[in-house]
Amino acid sequence: MPTFGRTASGKWHLVGPDGCRYGRAFAGETDTSPDETVTATDIVAYEPPDDDQPNPVSVSLGTRAAQGSDEQRLVFPTAVRESSAELCESCRSRLQRHQKRRARLISGLKQVTPLRDVDWEESEHEIRRACDWCRAHERTTWQSERLGCTVCPACGRLFETPLGEPTAENTPDVDRLPETPAEPITPIVIGTTLPEYDPTELGGSNRPLIKYRAKHKYAEMVFELERTGHGFSAEGIAALERIRASYADQIAADDAHRTDVTLEVAMTPRTVTLDGLLPEDRASVIDECWGVVSDPANWVPIGWPEQGRIHRRAADPSIPGNEPVTDVFPRLQTQSPAQGVDTEALQQASEPGRYERGTRYYERGAVTEIERVENLVQATVRGSRTYDVQVTLSEGRYADGRCSCPDDAVPCKHIVATVLASGDVDPVGEEQSLDALLAAASAEELRTLLRDFAADVTLRKRIYEELGEE
Repeated sequence: MPTFGRTASGKWHLVGPDGCRYGRAFAGETDTSPDETVTATDIVAYEPPDDDQPNPVSVSLGTRAAQGSDEQRLVFPTAVRESSAELCESCRSRLQRHQKRRARLISGLKQVTPLRDVDWEESEHEIRRACDWCRAHERTTWQSERLGCTVCPACGRLFETPLGEPTAENTPDVDRLPETPAEPITPIVIGTTLPEYDPTELGGSNRPLIKYRAKHKYAEMVFELERTGHGFSAEGIAALERIRASYADQIAADDAHRTDVTLEVAMTPRTVTLDGLLPEDRASVIDECWGVVSDPANWVPIGWPEQGRIHRRAADPSIPGNEPVTDVFPRLQTQSPAQGVDTEALQQASEPGRYERGTRYYERGAVTEIERVENLVQATVRGSRTYDVQVTLSEGRYADGRCSCPDDAVPCKHIVATVLASGDVDPVGEEQSLDALLAAASAEELRTLLRDFAADVTLRKRIYEELGEE
């Protein structure tokens, strides 16, 4: 379990790669060692258990904990708890992040698999190993062949508690934890083209995704394993981190690059984002990351992301499989980012969560029946239901929008998706205004056009109302 050391200032620090620079210094200095009385603790708690409870894992079985609340109380060893010295805030924050990750992932995992008796096997390592679930680094790890993962003791013990346990009627009746492939799986690349690579020729929608997203000056690469039912293992994340560090060193002397190159792992490690790339480097970066993303040796089975919700709705889960990739990802037909759309302005006008969800709607092809005439856009967006969207643009920028969904926020995610999709269709009326077009038309041409419109009962009625005698 975590080891703590106390510096001359009296602060306690987490020793090892999870700690701050003071804690890491403890691990590297041979003449300074942490206090050996504080090497055992269970930092997995929502609330400490009663003294008479034998379970060493501190977890409240109340309603909020059962629902996966992130509000947790850190439980420290006696030497730290009774000391007058404070714990380093940086180290405390790191411990809290580990807690949140393990609580959310374990709750989600229990929604998609009935495995409980997983036969943990304990191992000791000379070098601290990152947990596949919470990514805390420990020398002692627990392995499970059935779950296909290596985790820290805190995650293993928390998995054995009732945390996140679904109710009896919502428990999956079969084991839905996916099998890990034995051979590399070719990813689907979205958002850019690659030489001699056509994703529309691939079969099966349960593939890893590599999404390229261009921003104003820089770009990001998003690697996703959601549709495979897996997350990235600690080894996979470490491999992507080495690529990030190598790229950062590569562009360090480039005066045109003035931002940090970062690697961000989502709360559950299904998604990893590499940010701060130069757009012209996208092909070389994808080439470097390809082997990591496509190799199942870098994956751990977690479960399909929607299954917990689907089980609570008592519906059959829709598991990605052999559908043609163009049916699941219609944007593969174009493979180009939204042309002529000011995505930076749209992002500034939107709440972050709605912008991200709208982007996902757009990328998966949820925007259909889209028409763009001058600066007016009309579309249908398929979400939980089908919604009608109307958007007004101004020189490619979002100006106004209306949606039939119940979300009061404007722009909502459906409007965001529509604005992004507006760049995929050629606008009608750019070369000539409507007034100029009507002025140039003959009277017979206009009468013929109105007769055609009159086939629609609503428009026919309006013609009588506007042109009929009063």
